[in-house]
Amino acid sequence: MEEKISNKARIFKILFSVLLFGGLWGIVEATLGTVLHLPIVHRTMFLSSTTILVPIAYFLMGACYKRTQNYRSIFYMGVLAASIKAISCAIFMMSFNPCFYMLLEAMAMGVAVLVIRPKNVISFAGLGTMILANFIYLGSSTFLRVNVATSSSALVMQNIETYVFKFNAVAILYTFAFGAALFGVMKLAEHYSWNFSKVKEIVYHPAFASSVAAVALVVTIVLH
Repeated sequence: MEEKISNKARIFKILFSVLLFGGLWGIVEATLGTVLHLPIVHRTMFLSSTTILVPIAYFLMGACYKRTQNYRSIFYMGVLAASIKAISCAIFMMSFNPCFYMLLEAMAMGVAVLVIRPKNVISFAGLGTMILANFIYLGSSTFLRVNVATSSSALVMQNIETYVFKFNAVAILYTFAFGAALFGVMKLAEHYSWNFSKVKEIVYHPAFASSVAAVALVVTIVLH
């Protein structure tokens, strides 16, 4: 009986963690993604919005994995976030390509987590996991973007150089800066003994997690 209760609790923990972090991913894609794709922002930003949005998605997937200790939760997150985006694409008859790329991001992060198995998101192992995931994602997406069988070798190499190396280098810099900032906040919290237990209770509550997923759907549709 205790084993059944334990399994049920584990399943619910995975479910609501996926709803929470998958919903946050959807909200980030809809809000920050919209801002980064504005012409005035896109022109002034170095390289691509991918170099910012993808690392944030990896961080959220890493946080979900840390909470659940189940790498499959990463794939579930990808399915949820892609499904939210797919609903918006279906309503407004837009391309489903972003949904496929979101699934590819989740698959890349899942593989990287299986290889490295980081204990903490904000750590060198966590950074290494995100770097490996980005290499897998950018390498795979490059071959999806370019028809290797029919394209010239020069075009293939140009895309590999741009998407796999340049984009990855910038994404690593953004990830390192973001991680360093979070690490600084964590150290401040330790120094001043900040207590986030009440905040965690609210954030990880099933009702809050479900609300985040619902808000992600609404925001994605509104900001399509």
